Amino acid sequence: MKKLPKISWGETSSQQPIYFAHANGFPPGSYQPIIDALSQKRQVVSYLQRPLWQPTPDPKELKSWYQLADDVIDFFDQNNMRQVVAVGHSLGAVTAFMAARKRPDLIKALVMIEPVTLARPFCWLTRYLPSTVKSRVKIVNKALNRPDRFASKAAAFTFHRKARAFKNINDEQLMHYINAGVVKQGGEYRLAYPREWEAQIYATATYFRNRLVHSKLPVLAMRGAHSDTISAKFWQQWQHNKQHEFVDFENNGHLLPFENPNGVISHCLPFIQQHGV
Repeated sequence: MKKLPKISWGETSSQQPIYFAHANGFPPGSYQPIIDALSQKRQVVSYLQRPLWQPTPDPKELKSWYQLADDVIDFFDQNNMRQVVAVGHSLGAVTAFMAARKRPDLIKALVMIEPVTLARPFCWLTRYLPSTVKSRVKIVNKALNRPDRFASKAAAFTFHRKARAFKNINDEQLMHYINAGVVKQGGEYRLAYPREWEAQIYATATYFRNRLVHSKLPVLAMRGAHSDTISAKFWQQWQHNKQHEFVDFENNGHLLPFENPNGVISHCLPFIQQHGV
């Protein structure tokens, strides 16, 4: 098996690191303020998901998010990581949860920031419809058609500065994303996270709500009130799980860790401290 790629921050020690899991489309460096805060407590290690591997695999190899969770398990085994506190955003939170569900020895507590908890019908549609139909699903189509080549980093910043998805993200935080998410290739700059991979991940959305509602893993869940990945109805249902803690952010959406990194940090750190880091 190939050595899975990673990035780490902070001093190595005999203690287990904090595992940080990034979202679909957002390399780990996009979260620099949160990672800086976490790395003051313990070394932070982030596994680079398949879209960031070099060479990049064929996106069509992905059929289910459980494959990505198995990658997380392999990464933990390769690095001899056990009983780790993990922090994940969006897809990263989901794959960390799936890995912990399959291998409870790996993760002892998990911060889930805006995990993608889509309803069963949507997951069924995106997984089983023909590819020609799936490509017309709004979120998949949008990913496939987003610009992915720019003349410079400044041009990439200007484009994303105008995008509605980034309107609540300040310039400094947006630049963290540009620095992490745009790489030089020849005479131009391209997205480090291929749009074809981003679309394929949307097109293989995997249902796991029932497992989450009944999980006994200690979880701190965070949701932006304007979330488009955690419905208000499911958020209320999930809160019946007394093993989990819940935090609402009234003015934020799915990009919560970029819109409000200080708010995320203020809730993360006490939870991490509580669970032994």
